[in-house]
Amino acid sequence: MYIATDHLTGGLTEYMFEYLFQERLKRIEGSCGLICMNVKRFSAINMLYGSETGDSVLKEIYHILKGKLQPDELISRVYSDCFFVLVGAQDKDALEARICELDDAVYYHTGFDIFDHIFFSIGAYLIPDTGTSYRQAADFANYSRAACPDLSDENTCYEIYGYTIQDTRVCSAKMLKRGHAALENGHFEIYLQPKYELVQETIAGAEALIRWNDPEEGLIPLPQFMPAFEESGFIRQIDYFVFEAVLQLLERRLENGQPVVPISLNLSKAHFTNQMFFEDRLLPIFQKYHVPAELIEFELSESLIMSDEKPIRKLLELSQAQGFSCSLDDFGSGYSCLNTLKTLPITTLKLDQKMFTEEDKERGKIIIAGTLAVARQLGIQVVSEGVETREYVDFLKAHDGGLVQGYYFSRPVPVQAFEALLDK
Repeated sequence: MYIATDHLTGGLTEYMFEYLFQERLKRIEGSCGLICMNVKRFSAINMLYGSETGDSVLKEIYHILKGKLQPDELISRVYSDCFFVLVGAQDKDALEARICELDDAVYYHTGFDIFDHIFFSIGAYLIPDTGTSYRQAADFANYSRAACPDLSDENTCYEIYGYTIQDTRVCSAKMLKRGHAALENGHFEIYLQPKYELVQETIAGAEALIRWNDPEEGLIPLPQFMPAFEESGFIRQIDYFVFEAVLQLLERRLENGQPVVPISLNLSKAHFTNQMFFEDRLLPIFQKYHVPAELIEFELSESLIMSDEKPIRKLLELSQAQGFSCSLDDFGSGYSCLNTLKTLPITTLKLDQKMFTEEDKERGKIIIAGTLAVARQLGIQVVSEGVETREYVDFLKAHDGGLVQGYYFSRPVPVQAFEALLDK
């Protein structure tokens, strides 16, 4: 027996959507597009607000989207947090306009029972003729959605099959090929952004960042290559390169009797497809050098920790058993949860730069002061990143704010320039 009505939204099930699909292709004037909309990080909404609130969010999204449909257009919650929408669209530009209209309607809705905006990963297929089957259109839309550059959970991304997706794939493939050659030829280098302690305002640490310095083009902007590196997994090789470059720098300075400070580096999500990457890759690199483990800190983004806690906990326990430190990066950028500080044994908390903007400044200061107090009682060091004004430096100093990283003190600089700062 087939069910015609979705128990949650009261709308069409996927079975009924498919049943009506061919008929509506013929009834809608002009061409049509099938849009697949998947709610980003819906599991985090369920975890933070509860499944009842999650269900109410899905129902609200359904009714918002349905309210934007024209006569004979269709919508269905095909599963969990994924919606299919059949719309009229004469061409690619018209389909893009409908995607933006639907996304804006949800983004600007103020009636949700949560404190966060809703973002989607979206795939779409411009249906060429009325003979196209539902399954074919659904496969193309789903494929496009899965190909979205999903680097940030704080924006909606979309791909349209046969248009944006093909252009993206060609560019990504070319950039990836160039990246492999650049790594072999020594065109990548690390930059270091100092972290300053607030008593004497001297350097007490640094974060290592990757830069691609092409002999002909100069520094290539991060957004031009990082999406391709993340998607392909090549970012793992970049992370290992950064790790080894940091170890080489620290070992050289230690052997020369020069001052050193702890240096942190990012670990990308791609590493966690291999549960043994710490033992198989990171430790062997570390053991090649004579550098104390306490001079190394691994930074894990808040979104990475929220996605799957089990492998993160394993990494934290293994790395800290070796003497490394681990920090929670980007705290305050999205679905921040104080419970994370209770359940995961992190040693450092990095407050996201969004905490230090001019918008709602006084309310923000109250939150910053409270977070500092909680971290202090838990014995967790705090690093405030993205600090650009003296006002915030003085505020953090008055609240025992740990370390500061930001343009007020220094931008990321090449290794030689960092060493000159440190030697002062």
